Amino acid sequence: MSRAELLWITFGTWLGGVFILAFLPVILIPRLGIPMGMAASYLVFFLAWQPVQTITQRALGIRTALFRMIVLVGVGAVLAFYLRELVLALTRG
Repeated sequence: MSRAELLWITFGTWLGGVFILAFLPVILIPRLGIPMGMAASYLVFFLAWQPVQTITQRALGIRTALFRMIVLVGVGAVLAFYLRELVLALTRG
């Protein structure tokens, strides 16, 4: 796998993860409550991210893969929060 392919797979998984973190809590929180709904959405995100994380560790090393995951999860969580709030605000009024 080339670095460009790894970059595109990482980007696609990250973008999907942003949508998981943005919209899955909206579905899960009414059923599970706030703490469990948020925890379950992050669990689904990390399960979706795990194959890419494994490939990244093998290609770039554990330290680089861990740093990349922390940065991407942090940025993804912030973007997901704002996206969720924007969509909820647009649907309310």
